[in-house]
Amino acid sequence: MVKRKNLILAGGERYATLTDANGLPDFWVTLFVTVMLRPSHKQNAILNILQDFAHFRIWEEITQRDVLSEFGEGRFLSNTDVTALRDHCAFESRSLRKWLNVSSQKSVVKFSRSKAIKSGQFRGVSKAHQSNRMTHIASYLAFTARAILRQRPTFSDLDTAISDMEARILRQRPRVTGRSSNNDPEDKAPPPKAFESLMKTIEVDSPNNPYKNQNIRFRNALMFKVMYETGIRSGELLSLYVDDVMLSENGAKINIERRHDDPYDTRAHQPVVKTLGRKIPIPSLLAEQLREYIMQVRARIPGTGGHPLLFVTHHAARAHQGAPISDSAFRHRILKRAVEGNSELFEEITRHGFRHTFNYKISKLIDENNERAKHDAKIKPISEQEEIQIRKYLNGWRSDGSAATYNLRHTKETADTLLREDAQAQLKHIKLNRDEL
Repeated sequence: MVKRKNLILAGGERYATLTDANGLPDFWVTLFVTVMLRPSHKQNAILNILQDFAHFRIWEEITQRDVLSEFGEGRFLSNTDVTALRDHCAFESRSLRKWLNVSSQKSVVKFSRSKAIKSGQFRGVSKAHQSNRMTHIASYLAFTARAILRQRPTFSDLDTAISDMEARILRQRPRVTGRSSNNDPEDKAPPPKAFESLMKTIEVDSPNNPYKNQNIRFRNALMFKVMYETGIRSGELLSLYVDDVMLSENGAKINIERRHDDPYDTRAHQPVVKTLGRKIPIPSLLAEQLREYIMQVRARIPGTGGHPLLFVTHHAARAHQGAPISDSAFRHRILKRAVEGNSELFEEITRHGFRHTFNYKISKLIDENNERAKHDAKIKPISEQEEIQIRKYLNGWRSDGSAATYNLRHTKETADTLLREDAQAQLKHIKLNRDEL
């Protein structure tokens, strides 16, 4: 069974590859990553592609094949193989792996010939996911086939066959018509009230706070407050430096900085900033609380002196005490514990939901500003284009289109309000007409 592994190279570069059961990097995958992906892809993008290669290895294991050895013999995937691979790419890796682990303990025939196996046993993936998998696998197979056979005297003919195999795989990709037509903002994130309730739950003195240690309560409350007040992604939160909490005469701000392949970050899978860097204003009380955490809590934890990352592991029993909090720890030990105490209310809360809620709050603030501007000449109304620019800066976006996506909930509410007002006006008009009769 292959696994994805992150290595930290000299200078801080994160290098992702696949390793075998002994923990050794796979030669051909490593070559492909180095030549084809490393120059233009970041760590997370490479990890996603490696997952597609791991999915292909599951297909090899199920069908008892070694495709690269077959390439060495000048044999390539047949049309039947390509069809089987297409169907395989439509299934979730975890479901297939679970079935394979159970089947390996029994006497079973090959998956491709088994009549007992039905596709309904496995969870599926989206057509876009299936298409991407096939694209990446086709590219990898064509690359490795050429690398293996390049020195053969008949390489010209073999290269034609390789191109044909790649084209046949790509032709089997499902048609992806575009994004889902379901753009209802209610499906994007829970309503703001759910987040308001969550913020009350994680207050340090809340009786419903799920964390026992007082300092951990304080740290986790600050992490959620930063996301709630700024709309930053969890990767941006986890990559904050101590010095990114900025206090000045002009107010407090959080500095979001792109630091890919940071040599000061000890995490092999480094959380990173996906968007543009920016400085986001925060409430002065939050800034003071962050400074208190830095000076009174973080400074007393062993292991924090070797790096500048803001939020760190507290637990003395853990080997990584004082190290930056990992993405996995944030998801499973912090966010999950915060929401599982009230699953009915919080079950749909995700890290990205904070971003939607933040943008909803921006919309409400702009509405309030423009309403006041109607009655106060000193207040300048904010135009639609200015709103887009504000939203782009605070979220770190380059495109205007993203602003519209994150304003869906507010747009829907505004439309509903206008329609209700129009309906009420019509009912009032109908009532007046009836009275006249």
